Amino acid sequence: MSQRIGVWFGQGLHSALAARAAWGQLQAEYPGADWVLFGPRGSLFLFEMDARVPVYIPLRALEPRRPAQTRLSYYLEKRAQFKKLRGLKLNLCIGVSALADLPEQNQQADAQFQHVQKMLGVGGQFMQQELSGFLQAERPLLQAGPQALAYATQLYRKTSPSLIKAVALLCAEENAPSLDLQWQALQCSLAQLGGNTHLTVAAVVGENRLLARQLSASQPGWLQLGLPQAMGLIAYADRVISASEAITLICAEMGRSDRLLLVKSHS
Repeated sequence: MSQRIGVWFGQGLHSALAARAAWGQLQAEYPGADWVLFGPRGSLFLFEMDARVPVYIPLRALEPRRPAQTRLSYYLEKRAQFKKLRGLKLNLCIGVSALADLPEQNQQADAQFQHVQKMLGVGGQFMQQELSGFLQAERPLLQAGPQALAYATQLYRKTSPSLIKAVALLCAEENAPSLDLQWQALQCSLAQLGGNTHLTVAAVVGENRLLARQLSASQPGWLQLGLPQAMGLIAYADRVISASEAITLICAEMGRSDRLLLVKSHS
């Protein structure tokens, strides 16, 4: 009988890309196994078009409490999900984590994985190294999902085909310079675009409602979107201008680095 193996990764783009890169190596190590991937709901879009991943289960334990949800309700919700997942009868669970700058973040990822193993009643191994180490592995190109492509198609529907489609992407990431600083850093690059260019400015704000409200008032001309829609724009654009590490990584995974005009952002 074939083995059933779970692969777990935690919050953040780095760990999601690490899991994506490690997937092929793991499949080679355990040929013929049935696979289940556990991760945050917010990272599902990175695996949506990946034919190698048969099942992706968003873990409630990797999500914060909902507004007004009690601690008890949150705890019971997490426990109920783990109880259900025990029914998968995994033979093994493998944790994948990209090393963070802070040691406590790495310890937290290790502790989270150990907790998942305990709740699932299964042994396994924990793979933790620099993201660059994971990215040495061969993997298919990252593809934007159908909704992201439909979003970009709609956006560019009325754009003349003779124009160069340029998109300036600002990204509200943790530890990144503010959007205003990123925007200032892009100005020289934007000035070089020339007249036959259709420029779209988009801010990746994700679930940050406060920032979204502030931007609606201060920069009404900017699009506001999440990383999945940004991938749609990257797929269509002839030129991507950004000072964001997240956008740089996604362009590389999509095989679009040649279209990226990378700007050094001064934090």
